[in-house]
Amino acid sequence: MNPAIETRGLHVDIDGTTLLEPTDLTVAPGEWLSVIGPNGAGKSTLLRALVGAVEHGGEVEIEGRALRSMRPTERARSLAWVPQTPVIPTGFRVVDYVLLGRTPHRSLLAAESPEDLRIVEEVLTDLDLLGFADRPIDSLSGGERQRAIIARALAQQAPVLLLDEPTTALDLGHQQEVLLLLDRLRRRGHTLVSTMHDLTLAGQFADRLLLLAGGRVRAEGTAEDVLTEQNLADHYHADVTVTNDRGTVVVVPRIRSRPPTRQRAQDHPIDTRPLGSLPRNPLMTTQPLEENPAADKSGVAKSIVVVNTGDGKGKSSSAFGVMIRGLARGWNVAVLQFIKSGEWHVGEEKIGKQLGVDWFNEGEGFTWDSEDIEHDKALAQQGWERAASIIAAGEHQLVILDELTYLINWGWIDAAPVYDAIRNRPEHVNLVITGRDAPQALIDLADTVSEVRKVKHAFDQGILAKKGIDY
Repeated sequence: MNPAIETRGLHVDIDGTTLLEPTDLTVAPGEWLSVIGPNGAGKSTLLRALVGAVEHGGEVEIEGRALRSMRPTERARSLAWVPQTPVIPTGFRVVDYVLLGRTPHRSLLAAESPEDLRIVEEVLTDLDLLGFADRPIDSLSGGERQRAIIARALAQQAPVLLLDEPTTALDLGHQQEVLLLLDRLRRRGHTLVSTMHDLTLAGQFADRLLLLAGGRVRAEGTAEDVLTEQNLADHYHADVTVTNDRGTVVVVPRIRSRPPTRQRAQDHPIDTRPLGSLPRNPLMTTQPLEENPAADKSGVAKSIVVVNTGDGKGKSSSAFGVMIRGLARGWNVAVLQFIKSGEWHVGEEKIGKQLGVDWFNEGEGFTWDSEDIEHDKALAQQGWERAASIIAAGEHQLVILDELTYLINWGWIDAAPVYDAIRNRPEHVNLVITGRDAPQALIDLADTVSEVRKVKHAFDQGILAKKGIDY
């Protein structure tokens, strides 16, 4: 019997940057492989390569057939994919959206059959969505929408399921329901490849774990083999306790008064030779600065909220200056850039990732360049859900929300949950928020507000943005 999935030398390189190093992988029919690793490890890139959604080198075979030789319909009958941030069409009812999963099984322009409707009803029932069947999908909450996305993939009835963070935005009860449903599918012979951040759940449900870090396979095997305190310290830079509870490997963070310093030199080597011997643009690394001895004492806040607003240039640049300061203090830093596109390859993103920043691009360009405003709005909403989760998790001492004010002012996201997330954040989480026309409610919540005023701008004189200066 052929493997369900087999890769030989599978790798992904984009614009000279290696996102996934050559990887040999075999997944047996009926197996559940869970891909784990820190942010930016290459997990989503691996799944996108397996489904053919990103240019890649090497070979991918699905049930003995080369992926490159399969027509789109054949791929869709063999592989169902749940991406981390799918495009959600507006105006669709939930039932119509899930019916899209039956498209590979129908001829062009054919109406849905009674069998299609039966399968969709069964999937909606399994995922507790039958009561939402007639609701517009863009009216659902984040968790409800995530279940609808999974439902569409299950309706394809493909033998291989690829799921990128399938439990994102789900509450505990629905997490269990989804994972138990996937487990039933695996027992019926489906092959599953998923990415998951919850290591305990990954180890509990998957047959095998694959640990990625820095685009490279670092460990592979059972939960007992992979989820070791040493592996998690080396590749997640986390201080955890790993125990075995009646056969289930349980990963629990150790609670410390001061979070451990994250060091990423292992995954992103940085040249530390003396300045005079380095080529241009050196990256220097030193020990984190000593903590401020006055921190957390009377009169010194444990964390603050900074807002950079105004019509002048420099709001984001100032925020990235704070990013460097935070890194120098040994902080974990996350940056979420709304509106701006990851395809811009901005300098701050490149250096930030090299220095260990968890970086997320939550847009595809400013709206005046947009071809689909509703798509951009959906990206913004999903981006805010990610930001809210990152803030609430408390794993980062500094979170930068770049251009967030646009989303509030345009009505793309509800302002109330944003303000609640700021008020209720863990006490050690500092926030820097940028963007024009900061709402008064946001200004009232902030501890420091700076308004950057435009006196003169090169763009007004016909001078376009300059690399190294503007981005």
